[in-house]
Amino acid sequence: MIPLLAPFFSGPLRPYGERVSLANAPYLAAVSPALDMQQSGLDRQWASACLHRFGQARACSDAPALAAAWFRDYTLALLPSALVAAARHRHSLPFDAAQLRWQGDEDGRLLRIVLPHDGAGAGEGLRAAMRPRLPALLSPLLGMHLPIVAAALADAARVAPRLLWCTAGVAADGVARHLAAHPALGEAARAEIWAWMREPRSADGLRNPFHGAFRPGAEPGVPGVAPVRRICCLNYRLPAGGLCGTCPRNRLSPGVLPYGGASGATAAVP
Repeated sequence: MIPLLAPFFSGPLRPYGERVSLANAPYLAAVSPALDMQQSGLDRQWASACLHRFGQARACSDAPALAAAWFRDYTLALLPSALVAAARHRHSLPFDAAQLRWQGDEDGRLLRIVLPHDGAGAGEGLRAAMRPRLPALLSPLLGMHLPIVAAALADAARVAPRLLWCTAGVAADGVARHLAAHPALGEAARAEIWAWMREPRSADGLRNPFHGAFRPGAEPGVPGVAPVRRICCLNYRLPAGGLCGTCPRNRLSPGVLPYGGASGATAAVP
């Protein structure tokens, strides 16, 4: 975990921040060289190896369903740290750095991302009105790193990238809503997160790839309307998967969990 963020991710929230670390952390355990990659190595071959390990761990060979689940988990691993660093501390975590290291677990999922620094200095010394806005602070992750990973996964699993982004977008919505309720965030930071969630592009023209994950008029927060995602995440095709609470296939089936339930966005933290 990044020390700057540790007070925010305490207690039950700890899993949200523990898979993003700094290179100078003394506690980092070594991993197999085969599971330790620089950002330049995150290509189709790497993604195929990750999905192969993930499939073995889940006893499943359904590549599209595995890719969607893998990318959802990946978003849940990285977005909380980036979002809190940006909204709470005005830091832009360097997910675009050439020195970034990707370290995998034996099951093919992310063990941790190792960053060269914590982004200190983004906006320091500037008046509040001149500080970088939230979309700009998130751009190393949303505009650089995640698109690289999504493209590699889509190529390896032969799926449309929109499946991955929709699945991740539902998870991102849950993360943002959950973290925005944290008492450590003031009203200004909370309003900034809500605005980022609602807009497809920022005033600076930066695209939010998570936007549009839900069907129009069926987004979370619409009074009297259950949220429904645009694209099925294929979770039901995984062993013991089932339908999630926002499933567009059959959200009224018996046993379907409500939004944010055990297979929903906010409870999927590994």
